[in-house]
Amino acid sequence: VREKDKQNERRNGSMSQHRTIRRYKNEEIDWQTLEHAALAASTSEYLQSYTIIRVTSSDIRHQIARISGSQVLQQENGELFIFVVDSARNIRWAQQEDPNIDISRFTDWNAFLAGVFDATIGAQSMLSYGEEHGLGGCYLGSILNDPQEMINLLNLPPYTFPILGLIMGIPDDDPDAKPRLPYEFTCGENSYPALSADLWDAKHESYNDQLIHYYSSRSETFKHTSISNGARDFTDLLMKHSSAPTKHRLEIGTILQKQGFSLPQ
Repeated sequence: VREKDKQNERRNGSMSQHRTIRRYKNEEIDWQTLEHAALAASTSEYLQSYTIIRVTSSDIRHQIARISGSQVLQQENGELFIFVVDSARNIRWAQQEDPNIDISRFTDWNAFLAGVFDATIGAQSMLSYGEEHGLGGCYLGSILNDPQEMINLLNLPPYTFPILGLIMGIPDDDPDAKPRLPYEFTCGENSYPALSADLWDAKHESYNDQLIHYYSSRSETFKHTSISNGARDFTDLLMKHSSAPTKHRLEIGTILQKQGFSLPQ
């Protein structure tokens, strides 16, 4: 039992080392190995329906920074990768064998979600590998603030869609780990987690208190990098999120159709 407890402690300790890093040293990293780590990840039906674009153009990077609005892109350091859902390659490959092939299986919901899964798992594999080797990273879901401009900037062909960004580098800050939602809220057994009203209220209040302490104890250096838009606790975060500007995100369905995906509601 003691050995099992020690193994769990080591496992939990390793997982809890994740921090979102938003400042990087001006040092080169082995970006090719990071890309290979991502490409070695699991893939739905072995279709490998995603592509990684490394952004090296300062002009394109500045444009992405403007779209994203993320402070992490206001610096020149760190390698920027964009992960793209990609059915275009498989369609071209199949059409080389049969120009009249029915491509609907490459453009439906199953194909699109498979690409989203592949890209996301690939990005997490890149981040995990990097963290194991002394690097840090920050996801950029904010590229979806203007998907059409991202498509134009990166010359993405039909049957593709930019799903997320990831910046990686050698950490130049050391933030505390951000508290996660209580286990009881997020993990169930055989069904959706069922909490009594009393337990819900207790965990709800406890988590809010945790975040109030977390944000109040952050140094001034890190307070301005928070992605919580000035929220003081989780309740405040949800309230702000409910009325936050949507940018061009409400156009995603229309843009996906323009890109050739057939995603009926």
